Amino acid sequence: MKRFPIYIVLTTILLIHGCSGEPAPPQAILRPVKTIVVGQQNADKQWTFAGTAEDALETDLSFRVAGKIVDFPADQIGRRFSKGQILARLDPADYDLELRQADANLQQIRANYIRAEADVKRIRQLFDRKVISRSELDQSEADFKSYEAQLSASSKKLDIARKHLNYTTLYAPFDGWVGNVKTNIHQNVQSGQGIISFNAGLQMKMYVSVPDTLISQIREGGDVDVSFDALPGRIMNGKVMEISIGSNQGSTYPVKVYLDNTDKAIRSGMSGQVKFIGHTNGNDGIFLPPAAVTSASNGVRSVWLVDVEKSTVTSHPVSLGTLTVHGIEILAGVKPGDMVVIRGVNHLKEGLKVRFHKNGMEG
Repeated sequence: MKRFPIYIVLTTILLIHGCSGEPAPPQAILRPVKTIVVGQQNADKQWTFAGTAEDALETDLSFRVAGKIVDFPADQIGRRFSKGQILARLDPADYDLELRQADANLQQIRANYIRAEADVKRIRQLFDRKVISRSELDQSEADFKSYEAQLSASSKKLDIARKHLNYTTLYAPFDGWVGNVKTNIHQNVQSGQGIISFNAGLQMKMYVSVPDTLISQIREGGDVDVSFDALPGRIMNGKVMEISIGSNQGSTYPVKVYLDNTDKAIRSGMSGQVKFIGHTNGNDGIFLPPAAVTSASNGVRSVWLVDVEKSTVTSHPVSLGTLTVHGIEILAGVKPGDMVVIRGVNHLKEGLKVRFHKNGMEG
């Protein structure tokens, strides 16, 4: 009976000894991160901006005098005219009457002028023979000068009347077609009132807005590729003709591109895309998303690199270039093949284990 308690005690001691080992450490939690593998990219980038085609040579035509339209060959959109052809006519009756009156007035004044000229010659001879006084000679010379001035003014009025009559006919200033009709036949129009829009169509222009981060890389005279939604599969050559020195709202700069339209394939109002090629000294470059770069209080910029074998991260200082639409340029600090964390960088610390995928997705 005395051995039974001893057996129980020994068993209890063995059980206690077996449970006294160190507990297994808890498994570390890996922080998921999103990464990219750095690849060296050529710095010649293609930038595409949308724009709308317009006629480079387009003008609103109008009469230089007022009147009623009595003939209107250019009253249809799309009708073509050669330079010098008649586009519209005004009723010339009033201006023809003005011309006749100016011509009659000129003839009357010319007759008075001729008579005054003869009077001066005759009175001067009489004055030389001391038949008349000096005052009579002065009066005849003053009358002659008056008629001389009237003759000059009347001649100019006749020229103006002749021009007014000519202005009743509107001619095509160049080869082109009617883009828009703004009035109708038999309508009274004022001087300078738009009658039609006339387009040359041989050259088109497009305005695009380029961000301030890229405008310095665009040069006047540079070649661009232009495509239009209405002309699928066709790439046209364009040339940068003007670069604005002032920006629009949103820090963009207007750039005007000219296109040759000899075959008349492009029409005003077509939407398209202008493709620029950017150049940065012909060198290759590395670009990362701006969110991948951290900034310390001492101004040092750095990125987090992943040790693929250890699944840990390490901070590496970098030297930055310019910010472009492709990301921020990395001048030094990373190389092709490095895996860089691009999301959650502010929650990392040196040597932290992370979970990631080589395809750049979060682990």
